[in-house]
Amino acid sequence: MEIDLRYYKSKGVYTLNGFRVILFPRGSLELMQLQIGRILGLATKSIFDDAMSTTIYSFLTDLSKSKQMKAHGEEKREDEIFTLLEDLGYGKIGVVSKELESYSVVSTRCFNSTLPEIMPINSCFQMGGILAAVYRMLLKKDVRVTEVKCKSTGNSDSDWFKVELLGDKDDFNYVTQPAYKLNDQESERIEITGDGSGFVVNSIPVEIVPIVFFPYLFSRLRKTIGVSVHGIEYGVGMAVSKLYTDHNLQDVATKYQVAGLDVLAPISGIGAIKTIKNEQGNIEEIDVYDSFNALHVDTETEKRCFMLGGIFTGLSYHIFGSNYKLYESDCSSLNNSVCKFSFE
Repeated sequence: MEIDLRYYKSKGVYTLNGFRVILFPRGSLELMQLQIGRILGLATKSIFDDAMSTTIYSFLTDLSKSKQMKAHGEEKREDEIFTLLEDLGYGKIGVVSKELESYSVVSTRCFNSTLPEIMPINSCFQMGGILAAVYRMLLKKDVRVTEVKCKSTGNSDSDWFKVELLGDKDDFNYVTQPAYKLNDQESERIEITGDGSGFVVNSIPVEIVPIVFFPYLFSRLRKTIGVSVHGIEYGVGMAVSKLYTDHNLQDVATKYQVAGLDVLAPISGIGAIKTIKNEQGNIEEIDVYDSFNALHVDTETEKRCFMLGGIFTGLSYHIFGSNYKLYESDCSSLNNSVCKFSFE
């Protein structure tokens, strides 16, 4: 399948083959799991597994329905999907053996086993969810994925999974992608480059996820721990912001003629950003249009962009030399036209 990654400057968004995606610095997904795992413990497994399996299943289903997958037959389609996932930065996946009711799958360079510390348990919760999504979409069967060996424990060079087929099923959790009015003539097609582990965009190694992943993840967390998730989400944003500082953001700012925190739009596609300053040149407010963090994936009516607020706050010192603690005052999920971030 040909990969078509585009950036729409007026909207501040990225699309992959017509579907909106988010680009975060490589290591972001692992860091989020680690941060949340320190608070929730083993409950983290089911939440990340479900978030990845649901959103990747939805994404692959959309690609299939739009007839962008060209391969025919189970094995060829399987290879096509594994190549796509490798390009997106999730690692190289291969099938070692197939039996009647189970598969043995190995992942090398698996993104999920590169946690920044050795763990005493198998930790590839997200990769397990991805594999479940792949085989649910391919086979129309429910599956159970078990990680047999994990590189993060220090006892294996690769990550090994057992995929067990449980029975026919064609109705799985599906999250609808939001529709945007986008004109390809107003977009920049991004050159695909790599470093052996996935995409590099604007000289920054990135992990690419469907736009619905983070809203769905934090919605699942909210059902588990209530509104306490807002503080966790803000802290996750603060932690992820530190990964941006490993890269030269000024080159991106110069290329796209933006300044300050507005650089996050061409780096990650979080939405169009407008910084409002007072007469003295000090920031009063940051407005974000089409925020990735504000999508409705449940029936809760509340502000949602806590992760984005944490990213803004964490990056403010690196960019401005001062700490700006930014909190969301208005959110498009409350039927406001824009997400507004101001100081408290």
